[in-house]
Amino acid sequence: MRIIQLLLLWLLVLCGVQACSFRSTQLDLLMSAFNGSDETTVPYEELAWTMLWSGNDYRLMPIFPTDMSVTNFMDREGEVIVSFDGWQVVRADGVLPSELNITIEKTDTGLEYSSEDDVFATHVCEEFASTLEGQTTVWLQNCDSPEGPYTNEIRVNGSGSITFLRFLIHPRYPMLTLTPNNLLF
Repeated sequence: MRIIQLLLLWLLVLCGVQACSFRSTQLDLLMSAFNGSDETTVPYEELAWTMLWSGNDYRLMPIFPTDMSVTNFMDREGEVIVSFDGWQVVRADGVLPSELNITIEKTDTGLEYSSEDDVFATHVCEEFASTLEGQTTVWLQNCDSPEGPYTNEIRVNGSGSITFLRFLIHPRYPMLTLTPNNLLF
């Protein structure tokens, strides 16, 4: 519980640096995680993101490591972990039915997909390019693979909050999407 409280405090500090003000309901939501001593006080559903993948949906909590290099999204049991570095989903553990842990690395020409030190796919990908749709900035990365073309996507609202992530994590499976349950900032 102490780790979750520290991570939420770090999230509060980080968001405070990025935003001039908070709505009181948002601050109250984050601060409710610090009241009490059991896990029922953590507003899990309010802070959670929904991952849609292969016809199933999962509730994942964003966890920020101390070096802020990635955001890890994980379920309550810690069995499903998806890591996002700000531009790319770079890891997916516990998602594939074969229990393979996937690592995605950026190369000079695109993306390299591996599992347990075995590279199983290399795709040619363009750099992300943005377009504006109303108040939303849509970042698209077009990729080519032997299985066909696909597009990774990041959507950011006018307030600078990520509202949608869609990424390929394995060439033989559908794309993974992540959306926040609530936009707090």
